[in-house]
Amino acid sequence: MATPTVEYTAALKSDFSHPEHPLLERLREALIAEEWPDERAASVRVNRRRLSEAVETLSYVPSPTPALAEALWKARQMGRILPADPDCPTVKYTAAVARRLDELLAHRVAAAAYTCTSERGDLTPLYEHLGREAGERAGELRFGYGDRGMHALALPHRPGWRRVQNLVQDRLIGLLIVASADELVSSGQPQEPGWDRQIIEAWLGSCGIRLVCLDDRLPAGGDAR
Repeated sequence: MATPTVEYTAALKSDFSHPEHPLLERLREALIAEEWPDERAASVRVNRRRLSEAVETLSYVPSPTPALAEALWKARQMGRILPADPDCPTVKYTAAVARRLDELLAHRVAAAAYTCTSERGDLTPLYEHLGREAGERAGELRFGYGDRGMHALALPHRPGWRRVQNLVQDRLIGLLIVASADELVSSGQPQEPGWDRQIIEAWLGSCGIRLVCLDDRLPAGGDAR
C-alpha cells in the first residue's frame, strides 16, 4: 500500500551519476565534426542552452571556489559570442562551447526533487525524469521527497516538504526541482501567508539554492526555467 510520504532512494545509486558526455561520445563527435555541419549546429544549440542553465544554477553558489569563479566568467563570455553562421558553426567554436560546458559541469551541485501527487503507483519514472532535468541544469539528483494526496495541505504542514526544508537549512543542496509550481501551493484552502511561489524562490535563493519549476507558466524573471 502506498504511503503518504514519498522518499526516492534510487537517485542515490551510482548509476544515476554517470557523466553526461562520456569520452567515447566526445571522440565520435570530433570525428564527424568536419563532415556533418548539421550535427555541429545541433550540438551548439544544445550546449549553449545547457551552458546558460549551468551558469544560472552555479551563480547561486554563495562562496564559489576560484576554479568555479573562473569557469563562470569564461562561460558568461562564451554566452556573448555567437557563431558567425548558426547553421554551420566552425569546429573550433563547437569545441569551445563544449569545453566551457565541461568546465562548469565539473562543479555540479547536489539537487533535490520534490513531488506532491495523487498517484499511488510507483513514482520512480517521475523522479528519474526530474533527475535528468536536474542534470541539464548542472545538478545531480541526490534526494527525492514527496507527499501523496496532500495538495489541500499548506506546504509547511506536509511531511515530505519538511524533509526538503531540512536539506535547505543544512545547506545540503544547490538546486530544488519540481514538476510544477502548483505542487508548492495549497489547492484546498487560502494561500498560506509567505508561501507563494515567489516567496519560496526568494527564500531558497537567499540560501544559495536555485528553484526550477519545469512547467512554469509565469516564472519569476520572465523566462522559461
